[in-house]
Amino acid sequence: MAVPLTVFGIMVDNRGEKAPEMQEVITKYGRDIIGRMGVPSPSKEQGLITLVYEGESQQATVFRKELEDIAGITVQTMSFVQ
Repeated sequence: MAVPLTVFGIMVDNRGEKAPEMQEVITKYGRDIIGRMGVPSPSKEQGLITLVYEGESQQATVFRKELEDIAGITVQTMSFVQ
């Protein structure tokens, strides 16, 4: 059985202030992250990070909740289950 893939789109407001806390959560789930790309806004106040997460949907939901618990973080996901 194939392991589900979830693509996370993470918008970070106040990037300089929130990045360390967000990175701590991402590191916690790092063994299941198989791809990452980050793009800062031109003003460098915001940032968009995309992650590809390989793991069970239930665990991806827990990961998303931990990210969303950080003020200034907005998360959108798209899941692929075979």
